[in-house]
Amino acid sequence: MKPHNYSSDAPIYDAALDRFNRFPFSQRVANVIAKRNDPSSIVIGIYGAWGDGKTSVLNFIEGELQAEEHVVCLKFNPWRFGDEDQMLINFFNDLATAIDRSIETGKERIGNLIEKYGKPLASVLGKEEVVDGVKSFFSGADIEELRERIENLLEEEKKRVVILLDDIDRLEKNEIHAVFRLVKLTADFRYTAYVLAFDKHVVSSALQERYGDNAIGTGNSFLEKIIQVPLELPSIESEDLRNFCFNEIDQVLNFSNIELTEEDVRQFVSNFSKGLEAHLNTPRQAKLYSNILLFSLPILKDEANVVDLMLIEGIRVLLPEVYALIRDNRDLFLKDGTSGYGYDYDQKEKVRRKERVESALNKFTKEEMEQIIDLLCFLFPKLNNAFRNVHYGGNSELKWGEKQRICSPQYFQRYFTYAITTKDVSDLAINELLKFSEHNSPEDIVSKINGILSEKNAETFISKLRRLSKNFTLLQSKNLAISIAKIGSNLPNPVQLFRSMNTLGQGAIFTGDCIENLNSKDEQFELAKDVIFNADTLFFATECFSWFRRDTEEHPNPQGFSDEEYSNLAGILAKRISFELSNIDNIEIGKIENFPYVLSIWNEYGEPKEATNTITRIIRRDKDFVFELLNSYTPTAFGEFGSRKSSFRRDNYDAIQKVLDPTVIVEAINEVYNDLVIDERYPEFLDVPRNEELSRQFLWIHNKFADEEANKEEMDSSME
Repeated sequence: MKPHNYSSDAPIYDAALDRFNRFPFSQRVANVIAKRNDPSSIVIGIYGAWGDGKTSVLNFIEGELQAEEHVVCLKFNPWRFGDEDQMLINFFNDLATAIDRSIETGKERIGNLIEKYGKPLASVLGKEEVVDGVKSFFSGADIEELRERIENLLEEEKKRVVILLDDIDRLEKNEIHAVFRLVKLTADFRYTAYVLAFDKHVVSSALQERYGDNAIGTGNSFLEKIIQVPLELPSIESEDLRNFCFNEIDQVLNFSNIELTEEDVRQFVSNFSKGLEAHLNTPRQAKLYSNILLFSLPILKDEANVVDLMLIEGIRVLLPEVYALIRDNRDLFLKDGTSGYGYDYDQKEKVRRKERVESALNKFTKEEMEQIIDLLCFLFPKLNNAFRNVHYGGNSELKWGEKQRICSPQYFQRYFTYAITTKDVSDLAINELLKFSEHNSPEDIVSKINGILSEKNAETFISKLRRLSKNFTLLQSKNLAISIAKIGSNLPNPVQLFRSMNTLGQGAIFTGDCIENLNSKDEQFELAKDVIFNADTLFFATECFSWFRRDTEEHPNPQGFSDEEYSNLAGILAKRISFELSNIDNIEIGKIENFPYVLSIWNEYGEPKEATNTITRIIRRDKDFVFELLNSYTPTAFGEFGSRKSSFRRDNYDAIQKVLDPTVIVEAINEVYNDLVIDERYPEFLDVPRNEELSRQFLWIHNKFADEEANKEEMDSSME
């Protein structure tokens, strides 16, 4: 194989290139034909599957016979002709040319005989004339006289004609019929021999349709009447075929500049030999396999696990039905069937998965099925749950992702698309970013990230960084934490039940991962402070702060912050909140996610009463602001039809009261709705505007709370 070309499965002519012991077989066939004294015709059939080397055998036979002076070889290719008539005409023309070249000057020429008997064909212009000409050419008297003249000439010249026909099994069915009519018509010429190479199953099936009566075996019976010497192509030694295949793979690896470790080689050879080798039957399959690898390995170099890629491509070539099963049933192979619905449900699911795989393999023998299942369990370890009752946890999944294995959900699709999808991020790009972050400023790193990041791939991007973060150097941890803080607003932040599960939340958690990587408390504190100050939005600064690790009695973490350190960081965050919010006329709550949490940090760790006074001032200046405030304190409910804001509840009231005197809100509501009647029951699901609904709910809770406080005071007084 040339180092820059795909490996060709073209047949060979040189015996020195024979890797499968085809030449000795071909030599014996040629020798029998050349030494044959019987003048009668003979038809030899060489049977073999596609890609088994039939054409190479014909080439070797032709090469050997060309050394015999008395043998005239004609390799006739029926593929060249558009219809049966043209094929018949050209066969006799080619036959005449081959014989005429071999006879002495002055002898009667076969070409002249063809001209004489086939004269109506010489000036054929239309299809109808071709048909008429062929009928005339092959009339009984003409063909008999032509046969006799040819046989006499061959006998006089002591010549034997050998006609080689290849690739018959690749023809259309009607063309296969035409070839065998030709052979049947001319095969009884004396001093002639036919050598036909084809897949017996394919040809007999085609003949049965034409000449059979739907009875089983009629196609084979027809062949037996024509083929006098049927020869099966000698089987290739499995060791020779395996070595040939591995040699092809080795050349592809060299071309792709991929070097396997000893463990990689062991894993590949073990699983290939066990699960795939039994299905490698022809050199053409090995060539096809190496050509596919020559395409996929360079494309996915450093983007997929090499051993997994070579094995899944082997399945693609040798077990196409299994390949389709894997490609089209991702969850079947990537999930272990654990549902959370209970033991009985999971057991049924395990049986279902097992039966689903086994039903797809029912055409194989029991031994073959077991070997294929072993291979699948290597590629997809969670399949072991169905077949061997073995379970794998989260740590295993992380390792599979680190190894870029096909069983990792992040990598599965790459093995079938040969591309990095818009939702994915190239591992090469990630590795380049990590190297870049060692020697460049956060500003430059942000530019690098923006060249990689998109709305579609942001989730994968952050996920990969988090997965790799434990191996970051100190510089990478510092620079990447600050860089991600600077682009927080670029990370998608869809409304969902668990905010930490969205990409923005994962980005905030990542900054905490990086801080935890640092060795000293001082370095950790400084990096945390830098994240708070460099976060591109106040909300993202607060979000990052909420994910800083803590070291508490309840949850000990030596790498986390103590209560004192955490309070100091909260004070730093409160200063940023104060700087951005204390001196403005209005706060756009809609642009500050989780505003109640921001307000609570400011109130608890900022200057005394600063948060309270600021919010009170804004409410008295802009009465509509109070409704934005109340709405921000109500949680988001998730249901069948999406998300919506819930009702205002007592816990929301209690949270507001820690920051603000509720009477300030009551006054604002009364100025907007001065005639609201307090409901006897808690007002919910009202057919009124949202602001009015919030107002009614707040006032109801406030009045009830006030009554409770009054009753409590009265009770305390009576007890005194």
